Amino acid sequence: MSKILVRTSGFSNTADKDSIWGNFKAEEAATAAIDLYGPQAATAAAYCALDAWTEARNDDYQFWFGVFSTLRDRKTT
Repeated sequence: MSKILVRTSGFSNTADKDSIWGNFKAEEAATAAIDLYGPQAATAAAYCALDAWTEARNDDYQFWFGVFSTLRDRKTT
């Protein structure tokens, strides 16, 4: 767990703006998370989603929850 570092992006709710997450797909982020965090990738994505949710960054939350959902049932080794 010590490898998981969550840093806020400083973005707020961007519902009426172009979202930075619009450039990425959850599947691409899931693959990158597996490469970076290995078996802890789903946990890392969950932390990102939780961080975004507690800071009311809805677009960020939706993106990271999508990544978490993609990862939670996938086996990472």
